[in-house]
Amino acid sequence: MLVVPLLLAGCVGPPAPDVEICRDVIARVCASPVCDTAASTLGVSDDGTCEATLRTRTGCSSDTFTFTRLSRNRWLECRLSLVHDSTDVTSKPSCPEVTEFLSNCPDVGDLLKGL
Repeated sequence: MLVVPLLLAGCVGPPAPDVEICRDVIARVCASPVCDTAASTLGVSDDGTCEATLRTRTGCSSDTFTFTRLSRNRWLECRLSLVHDSTDVTSKPSCPEVTEFLSNCPDVGDLLKGL
């Protein structure tokens, strides 16, 4: 029974800063190869500039980025489409997951487009 408290203790700590949540979403959307849906919807390519482009558009290229237009909870809610049940924080979402993210979260998509 000692295992359960130890597992729970691994989830304790301060929440991630807004900038890290934004950057995590972008890293997942831009994971190479960039999905066709992301490339066409967001106007990015798989030439290594996707992350820098989306960070600039959203403002999370700045370490002082904070959520203003959309709430932190909205970003976290939308991020679920990109992580699903994965326990690997570095796993690349599948293209259907990226498509689901863009379909279910057009408001976040607009921010990623720079609108």
